Amino acid sequence: MAYAPMTPYGGGNVMALRDGLEKLRKAALLYLVSALLVGIGLMAIVMGGALFKGVGALAGAVGMIAAALVGAILGLAALFAFLIPAFSRLREYDESKFGTPAKLVKVGYGGGFALLFIAMLVFVGAIFAKSVGMLFGGLGLFGIAAILLFIGLIGIIIGMFKLKDVSGEGLFTAAGVLFIIGIFVNILTFIAWILVYVAAGKALSKIGTGGYAAAPPAQPAPPSTPPPPA
Repeated sequence: MAYAPMTPYGGGNVMALRDGLEKLRKAALLYLVSALLVGIGLMAIVMGGALFKGVGALAGAVGMIAAALVGAILGLAALFAFLIPAFSRLREYDESKFGTPAKLVKVGYGGGFALLFIAMLVFVGAIFAKSVGMLFGGLGLFGIAAILLFIGLIGIIIGMFKLKDVSGEGLFTAAGVLFIIGIFVNILTFIAWILVYVAAGKALSKIGTGGYAAAPPAQPAPPSTPPPPA
């Protein structure tokens, strides 16, 4: 039977910690690429008249819309393929520290994006049906989705501070602070993900190769000394 060795940080399944950090690093990288593509695409669409002239205008606009769409898809991949699984693995490493952040990220982002998708369908239905009631229903779903997404963000922020406690990497704390300020200044969220990517890499380098190790063999108990004769 194999046993999970202690980590350099004081205990737990090192493979779960390593896997969680690796997934978190990949999520951060995908979020960065996603944000760049979406940002460039949207900016080019807004400034399309100045950037594209004549026949090339339509092709340029389609290309920028495609870039923004690819960025959005990468963002969803980062969330569901890496970020949520990352916190699930961190929870396996230490339930007391990462149990709550993992639940908040999963419920907040998973439920939030699901409701956003449903709200968009309701809006489309409202347009075709010309229904004011459906329109307000879609707005209500958007509001609930926004609340859930905010809950997911809280999970990430808590997780950053817990990762600092576990790894000793101050960049996780800096990222958590930037995520908080990023609620009001969105560009700081982008910087926060850069810090997450760097901090996760540094934490992984501390762990080393990790792996499982067999428990030391049990030593036989020393023979007891017989009691003296009466």
